[in-house]
Amino acid sequence: MTQQLSIFDVIVPPAIRRPVEPYGNVVQEESHETLRLPHPRIAWGKARIELHQHSDGLWMWATNFNLSGWGGGYRVGPKWGKFADTRDAALHHAVQEIKGRVAKRARETTDKERREVTVWAEGLL
Repeated sequence: MTQQLSIFDVIVPPAIRRPVEPYGNVVQEESHETLRLPHPRIAWGKARIELHQHSDGLWMWATNFNLSGWGGGYRVGPKWGKFADTRDAALHHAVQEIKGRVAKRARETTDKERREVTVWAEGLL
């Protein structure tokens, strides 16, 4: 299957990867921005993207999803080594990440759920 790239995919700067720090910090307060796909019964939603600007000016992201009783995710923070130059670039990388993570869970989730998260995430760009 081929993937259609948007013009933004071509011009977005690559992610800045630093080594993961297993005992490093995550953001304890509210992240600068939290984008959610609500769930009809679960308080934390079907999907979430957190964006936060680090003290060095770079932007970090984190993703989370909960579908068909299965999910996964993590809290935004420098420990994960995921950085981008701008907020928009961080959002782009977060959207690509959550789409990839949900796609890998084809056995645990329904096509409808995966499509819903994908459409929501792509709509954030």
